[in-house]
Amino acid sequence: MAKFVLMLPHAPDRYTKLGEAEFMDLMKDYIGWVEEMSAKGKFEGGEKLLDEGGKIVTNKSGSIEVHDGPFAEVAEILGGYMVINAEDYDEAVEIARSHPHMKHNETIIIRQTDASADE
Repeated sequence: MAKFVLMLPHAPDRYTKLGEAEFMDLMKDYIGWVEEMSAKGKFEGGEKLLDEGGKIVTNKSGSIEVHDGPFAEVAEILGGYMVINAEDYDEAVEIARSHPHMKHNETIIIRQTDASADE
């Protein structure tokens, strides 16, 4: 079985405008999905990333530069990631279709890990 990373981008202010009840409903969706996928042996793990933006490290002609990021003009930030097990991209896409991120946001980026090829 291959491993895939589901990257979960969202607008930087996506969750700051939610009321407590709406946020709790959203969290119930995510927790329920994780529980369902765990029971099926499909969920490996994941983490929410802080909204503070992180750092961007670049190599410009041999000079390593560090910048704060993302910037205010960025339309989306990477809010978190989850690792799933799937037979192939087709199954990974089907799993992503059921993810609550598709209900509460617009995009999930799916990438197969290189470690999958070794198993």
